[in-house]
Amino acid sequence: MGLFSLVYVSLATNDMSDEALQDILRVAREKNASLDVSGMLLYRDGYFIQALEGDESVVDTLFNKIKQDVRHSSVLVVARSPVQERSFEQWSMGFNKVDTQEISGFSDFLDKPFEHSYFEAHPSRAVALLEQFRDRTYF
Repeated sequence: MGLFSLVYVSLATNDMSDEALQDILRVAREKNASLDVSGMLLYRDGYFIQALEGDESVVDTLFNKIKQDVRHSSVLVVARSPVQERSFEQWSMGFNKVDTQEISGFSDFLDKPFEHSYFEAHPSRAVALLEQFRDRTYF
């Protein structure tokens, strides 16, 4: 199978401390490196946006496990497609905890709470947000 990308959004079931986010990141990086999966994770105000890239069957299996994680709910796939190259090839898992920031084209959007209905109507915005933060990762 070829290279594949999946992007989803979800709601955290509890407030996420920096320590909890670091734990998620540590485990994701170890797991993804062993599976040759790359990706990016954004967190803001109780919302996750995550991209996973790799072999389609591996990404699907990993995503099915992620969906079962009790730390989030309301998982919504906003993009799922074959890709020619990785957008996050340098990351087994990049991460950014998003604060209100001035980012070209997103400043008004980042001042508002993330909502599922927005991503259902504009799925490409989740992908665009991930790409905007690709080189501004934390932890």
